[in-house]
Amino acid sequence: MALENNCQNDFSSIDSSSLNCNLTKDDQVAKPDPQVHTNGSRRQFTGAYKLQMINAYDACTNGAERAALLRKEALYYARIADWRRQLGLTSSQNKSGTKSKRTDHLQREIEQLKKKLAQAEAIIHLQKKVSELLGEHILPLGSNG
Repeated sequence: MALENNCQNDFSSIDSSSLNCNLTKDDQVAKPDPQVHTNGSRRQFTGAYKLQMINAYDACTNGAERAALLRKEALYYARIADWRRQLGLTSSQNKSGTKSKRTDHLQREIEQLKKKLAQAEAIIHLQKKVSELLGEHILPLGSNG
């Protein structure tokens, strides 16, 4: 019971003079952090700056360069995408470049495969002629293959 009485605090008897805080008036005033900007205004970007950033972003050859540019300018990709939409430039222009590279690669592969097929057909035709000259038939005469 004695512990309970000692644990109960009566804060009404405490006043500022009884606190022993060795603070001066200057210490009590909060000093602003120099790294925190107090103005809440947003950045305004001109049309020329937007176009310049879009062109610089498109000129980057890989993701690391694009990320470095965005960090340097303190921008996000979403802002670049918004600016493209605002200026009437769509990212499909970039995608079409990637798509054309992909289709160019596939077109080259198709041409190579056509050459191999023509070569294989020529070899088969030659084998048939050699077989006919030697009198040996590759396919049995009775089959309608």
